[in-house]
Amino acid sequence: MALLYFICKDLRPFHIIEGEGFKNLMKEVAPFYKVPSATFIKKKLAEKYEVTSLLFKQRLLNAEWVCVTCDIWTETMAEKGFLGLTVHFLEGTSMCSRDIGVTELKTNHTGEYIFDRMRFILSNWNVPISKVRCVVADNGANMVAGIRLLVGESNYLPCFAHTINLISEATLKDDVIKVIINKVRNIVKFIKNSVNNSDKLRKIQIDSGASEGSVKKLILDVSTRWNSVFYMIERFLLMVRPVTIILIDNSNAPDMPSPQEIEILKQLLPILRPLEYVTKEASGERYVTISSVIPMLNCLVKQINLVQTANDIVKQVKTTLLKEIDKRFAKIEFNSNVAIATLLDPRFKALHFQNATACGIAIQKLKQLVKSTTPSSSDGGAGTGGDSDDDSTNKEYDFWEIHKQLAMGQRNRKRATNDDEVTLYLSNSVSYLKSSPLKEWEEMKLMFPMLYKQARQFLVVVATSVPCERLFSKAGAIMTKNRNRLTSKHLDKLLFLGGCSHEEFFA
Repeated sequence: MALLYFICKDLRPFHIIEGEGFKNLMKEVAPFYKVPSATFIKKKLAEKYEVTSLLFKQRLLNAEWVCVTCDIWTETMAEKGFLGLTVHFLEGTSMCSRDIGVTELKTNHTGEYIFDRMRFILSNWNVPISKVRCVVADNGANMVAGIRLLVGESNYLPCFAHTINLISEATLKDDVIKVIINKVRNIVKFIKNSVNNSDKLRKIQIDSGASEGSVKKLILDVSTRWNSVFYMIERFLLMVRPVTIILIDNSNAPDMPSPQEIEILKQLLPILRPLEYVTKEASGERYVTISSVIPMLNCLVKQINLVQTANDIVKQVKTTLLKEIDKRFAKIEFNSNVAIATLLDPRFKALHFQNATACGIAIQKLKQLVKSTTPSSSDGGAGTGGDSDDDSTNKEYDFWEIHKQLAMGQRNRKRATNDDEVTLYLSNSVSYLKSSPLKEWEEMKLMFPMLYKQARQFLVVVATSVPCERLFSKAGAIMTKNRNRLTSKHLDKLLFLGGCSHEEFFA
């Protein structure tokens, strides 16, 4: 079983155990152990999947609500299309997630066909459609059509990270900025694609006093992830001097950005930094994300506005960025799933709403939901815990500085005393930023039993479909040239078992 765990967890091909090197290793480690065949391991894969999937189905059965993320991936070697699904649910105060399906798409990717495949995967895991709180995906027309057929218009949520990516792409389309970024990209490729240049870069850093462990490499951006452009620029600016030395010594080197262009990059980075933070923060799987969308957007706009620049080109980038954010998120506060989740996050409540009408609508909808809710009989306290938001020892970039100022003002207001759960809850002070909203609700569920049930329903939703993108990153690692005959059934099982913890796998 340990061999199977090794193959699933480390994304190894089955035939690795039949290689001469592996057999020699096992002979040294365990001389009397007979290494099984790949056929035997495949059989054990099916058996282990059968047992482990049954246990996971029970966990899904116990979940009140689930959120699903989905995406389509094309495997380039075999030119096959795959639909992937991940499921997210709450267990106590923990956010849980798992890859539950990678199925090959054998006909045209129509909305009806995608709907059929999604329904098939959910059915395999005994997840009724009525339990699916939201489906999160990018805005591809066929994908959206399939999701609407599955759960309806109101329960489709566009991927927040995908929208941020579109905003970034539109912002960085400025002709001057594109030229400078292309210069940086060409330099990064020039150095990374040459062993000699890479060695020189390393040697220059060591000669300057850097230790082996602190030597840095240049970063090349990836077209599908805008924040990789940010990391590429950030690292380049950090290494301008050693890079310049390498380029000067090479007549075939690409053009170095001028001092004026480097200054533009330096002034551009603080404008992009809040966007990078939001992209990273929204893509988590182990903590609540949907309720942070509206607060992050409010802080994002204000953080960008705080950045001062004297450069006209950077000023234009800043203006474009703010316009793009406004254009693509203009109606976000009217999205019930996002707005109500924000209200139900004890850290934020109504603190960050910029549209009073949208906030009022969300509060009224929440009150209507509470009226139709049966109280929970679970035990719990009524307080709200957490440590102070004040972190005066941390002098680094603080994205949430604006939120902390708002929270401080809200805590000084007079609280409501009536017995309306929603009004009383919203009038209480917000929890501290570093607190867990799920743990906060466990402490408040006796005081707000109806709201507690709504919180468990709305906070299960994730903000992005990044978990499904991570699933396909794993799939890509599995579908190598050594494994291009791997069936989609084996791929599905490998990905599921690879997502198991050590305790789950050996249970």
